Amino acid sequence: MNKLLIVVLVVSIIGNVIGLFFAYKYRKLGYQVSGLRDAVVGAGRVVDDLTDRVESGYSKRMLFLHHSVGQGMLDQGGLRDSLLNMGIFVKGATYGDEIGQQTDICDWNAKFTTDIKKLFDFKNHPNRYYKDGRTNDIIMFKSCFPCSYIESEGTAPGSATSREHTTHNYKAAFAELSKEFRKYPEKLFIYVTYPPLTRSQTYPEGARRGREFNAWLLNEFLPQYQKETGLQNFAIFDLFDVLADEENVLRAEFCPPDVNDSHPNEKAYKIAAVRFLEFFKPLWNKWQAGVETADASS
Repeated sequence: MNKLLIVVLVVSIIGNVIGLFFAYKYRKLGYQVSGLRDAVVGAGRVVDDLTDRVESGYSKRMLFLHHSVGQGMLDQGGLRDSLLNMGIFVKGATYGDEIGQQTDICDWNAKFTTDIKKLFDFKNHPNRYYKDGRTNDIIMFKSCFPCSYIESEGTAPGSATSREHTTHNYKAAFAELSKEFRKYPEKLFIYVTYPPLTRSQTYPEGARRGREFNAWLLNEFLPQYQKETGLQNFAIFDLFDVLADEENVLRAEFCPPDVNDSHPNEKAYKIAAVRFLEFFKPLWNKWQAGVETADASS
């Protein structure tokens, strides 16, 4: 009996020691997690402070929803610096941002409905938002190059939220977007068309449909939107046309060494940035004049 009691006590003691050890490790881990959380919060505050200091010198703000090609235009192409020189503070929402993570054609509808306030209030990466009444004046958005391959015409009227790449689905998506753009005449919305794919990553019919959809946007959809609304708050920059050759694939001079990689090279980014500025400067001057006229009459 005494031996059994001793065994029970020993087992109990060992169990308590093990329990205390894991409790200590858990608490230590908790302290570490808490410390990391505090560090992240502190870093966020530093980023916010730096953003505020830099942004204080600019009168207008642009949000660019993009992934890697958009980043290339901003940085390698020099577009960010050019826009800053125009008095426009640019911030990108991309991978790691809740509003920048998904950029397929079918994803835009939710962003411009459910998440529209986040688009207006986005301050800086990652997931930082204005809380003092400031908002973004320009919302620019671009889909990635896989969207340039349109699998088929699809079936009318199409679905704005379908992930199937069809012409009718794309048209349905922009029909829904137009309903949202007209609600905010004080904002300027700019759609940057998807870039083309390299020859090895696409097929002639799909690439052709990719160009034809952009032509429809520019020549039919946009004029109709402006006619119906009387607004000039939506514009389209055809990046696809800038980068694609006559066969609707990425121009050879813009291709990277890897034929299976559709990311354009630095030369492409620089040319795209120049062409964008040629498109944007008169648009921006006209836009500002219109806003000043509206303010004067109100």
